[in-house]
Amino acid sequence: MARPNKYDAERFGRFDGLLPNVSGKIEPLRDGKPKELDVKNLPAGEWVERGVYRTETIVPYGRTYGSSIFSQPEQNLHLLKEWGAGERSVFLDLETTGLSGGTGTYAFMVGLGFCEGDHFKVVQLFLAGPGWEKNWLSVLESELPERYGLVTYNGRTFDLPLLRTRYTLLRAAPSWNAAPHMDLLLLSRHFYKGRYLSCSLSSIESNVLGVHRSGEDIPGREIPYIYTQFLKSSDAGPLRGVFYHNTLDIISLAALQAKIGSLLSMEGCSGEDLIRCGDLLHMKGRQEEAHSAWEQAMQSAEASWKANLRFAEHYKGLGDYENAREHYVRALEKELLPLDTLENLAKLEEHHFKNYASALAYAERALEWLDSCRAIRDYKWKLERHNVSYRIERLNRKISGKSDGGGDAI
Repeated sequence: MARPNKYDAERFGRFDGLLPNVSGKIEPLRDGKPKELDVKNLPAGEWVERGVYRTETIVPYGRTYGSSIFSQPEQNLHLLKEWGAGERSVFLDLETTGLSGGTGTYAFMVGLGFCEGDHFKVVQLFLAGPGWEKNWLSVLESELPERYGLVTYNGRTFDLPLLRTRYTLLRAAPSWNAAPHMDLLLLSRHFYKGRYLSCSLSSIESNVLGVHRSGEDIPGREIPYIYTQFLKSSDAGPLRGVFYHNTLDIISLAALQAKIGSLLSMEGCSGEDLIRCGDLLHMKGRQEEAHSAWEQAMQSAEASWKANLRFAEHYKGLGDYENAREHYVRALEKELLPLDTLENLAKLEEHHFKNYASALAYAERALEWLDSCRAIRDYKWKLERHNVSYRIERLNRKISGKSDGGGDAI
């Protein structure tokens, strides 16, 4: 078959003739055709450019969302500045033709969330086919305010790189390249890793926000196939669940930002929340606030031992071994896995207080705990037992040598 000389730009998405634009502004295609396409069963909305359909959903503040009340997400925005928050939050989530990335994958829907005076607004831009991607990106640019910070979930490694690739193929630069960006996945992992089986958005929704989606929702893994079928049929009916899925993703991002903001303000926190809040502030060098969080965690029965460990490490780093020892001893009262604390106390007694008998007592407690409480006798257990046994032997030699030499009583 002879190769055709011309291609239908709408069908194949021809991008030739486009010039770089460092401002990120992309002018839509002007082909004189009407904006509307013959697409059936779209949700309420309007065609804003050829091949680009826009929907808008208003969510009033004060309504129940999951296990709490949906409130203004930007109430504690100032506390999130160091983690990428901008002057105003724009929540962004993509639905794509695949999860692998690369130039063969493109986004066909972007959800944008905006905090308004008395409500939250979700805007969705649906791309009816790859031939109108330039129009879609142009409309996306027009929706963004002047000063803002993007908020995503795993956007650092997926959503934003994928969008940048699409701009690059159009030989353009996104206007949001220099905008602040807060990836809530990173903060979620800090607060919830180890507490739940997963830190996926669906897991955080159910375990943290108390959100349980209805049967109308479409699982993310099915979305690329549903869109592919739409391209063949022009029937958007099966995509209604995708619109619903994307809308809830955006609302959950807003609710999660509000939740993390409240954690950093130390409002209504559990002991474990306070520990992790203190750790996060400590990593940013905000020691006074970190100590305040750990002090509050001292009042929690389940987290007080962790708070004592944080203070013990802090004082040890300052060379204040008396306070470090005191906090290690307090932690032992409730710690369930005390091996490291026992070893730290043995080291303090041996190297800083020269109290070999006390150091030996802690080392022997560590060996007893290893032999009686560690059910898994793997390589790590053998190595730990070897190290503790070696410490006990060395301390016995020191005690024996000092006694034989007529030194001071231990």
